[in-house]
Amino acid sequence: MEEIRNEELEQLLENAEGLDWSYTIYQEPEGTYNGWYCNKRNYVELEKYSPAGEDFSIIIDFDMDDPVGSFLDNLKEYSDDFDVDEHVERWMPERGKDGCPSSIKDLVEDAEDIKNMIIELYQYL
Repeated sequence: MEEIRNEELEQLLENAEGLDWSYTIYQEPEGTYNGWYCNKRNYVELEKYSPAGEDFSIIIDFDMDDPVGSFLDNLKEYSDDFDVDEHVERWMPERGKDGCPSSIKDLVEDAEDIKNMIIELYQYL
């Protein structure tokens, strides 16, 4: 994977910085990795801390033929599909460790906040 520049997408993503998101644009070349064949892939990694302190990141693919439109479509799909229960389940074994909240209620509230952060990002962009 290598970091790439895409001026059109960068102009859009500069707005995300206003909501305290950071971003990096990547391109993975076509090839075989660890025995798996992978197509060429373009994506943005967005990162932000949640209210409970999770260093949360998402990866949103985009098409070079329509970087902004495809990015926004995929971000919308990600926000629609974000599952609070699934996110909480992933963190349950880590409760109380390395800064992870020990309270299930806090985990649920933070996951709901993360979902709202993603929705807010989509609406803002």
